[in-house]
Amino acid sequence: MTDLNSIDSRKSQLKASFKALAATYDQLHFLRVCAGRLIELSPLTAGARVLDVATGTGVIALAAADRVGPAGSVVGVDLSPDMLDRARQKVAQAGLTQVELREGDAEHLEFPDESFDVVLCASSLFFVPDMLGALREWRRVLVPGGCVGISSFGPGFLQPLRDLWEARLQHHGLTAAALPTHRLADPAICRTLLTDAGFAQVESRIEQLGYHLPTAEDRWADIDAGMEGKSLLQLSPEQREQIRAEHLAEVSALATSQGIWVDVSGLFSFARKEA
Repeated sequence: MTDLNSIDSRKSQLKASFKALAATYDQLHFLRVCAGRLIELSPLTAGARVLDVATGTGVIALAAADRVGPAGSVVGVDLSPDMLDRARQKVAQAGLTQVELREGDAEHLEFPDESFDVVLCASSLFFVPDMLGALREWRRVLVPGGCVGISSFGPGFLQPLRDLWEARLQHHGLTAAALPTHRLADPAICRTLLTDAGFAQVESRIEQLGYHLPTAEDRWADIDAGMEGKSLLQLSPEQREQIRAEHLAEVSALATSQGIWVDVSGLFSFARKEA
């Protein structure tokens, strides 16, 4: 039996987390890289109707709007009003009239059946409590023959940097903020979910999208901007600075002539609703 109170609590925690991240979210380079690749792989054509689930600050929505043009439409949905505020600012600055942004739940969409040609979700499905239920809902709003595209991360994501960070926090008696990426880290898991949700022509694969950071300070900027830095909020400035200095030293030791490697194994999955 589903514990609705527990699910509601998790969604409230997500809203709070992304409220805290809204101002710095766009600084996370690995998210922009994966979002860009999802758009490149997606079958977006002029005039298409696109739903961007968990749109966040609108990275996918804006890129999709460019692909579908003024004759198309893009609707971005997100749980977080704060993330949507950021997205609305960017839409207004870009002068895009074909983009609409709404607060909403990925598992319970307020759209009629067969409203969209394409549904996209970048680096977010693993946050959704009921991933299978969400995919079934996305299938419902797709037209027959419509496409769903999702991105997540493979098992090497942010390694060995992630392990170094967790070990540094443990050394100081702290626990790293949980990243739910493991829920969707295998193409086989993605294929099973999409098939069980009723989709056909299911494809899922991992691509290496890693890159080099110029300095250890750039890695710290990622920690500070994202969920990895949540564990530092409870610390005094002195404690925070100590951990920062220690971690910068161990990350600097990984540097090569090219910089510091950030492993970003992007996992991309596509499927269609049967015509």
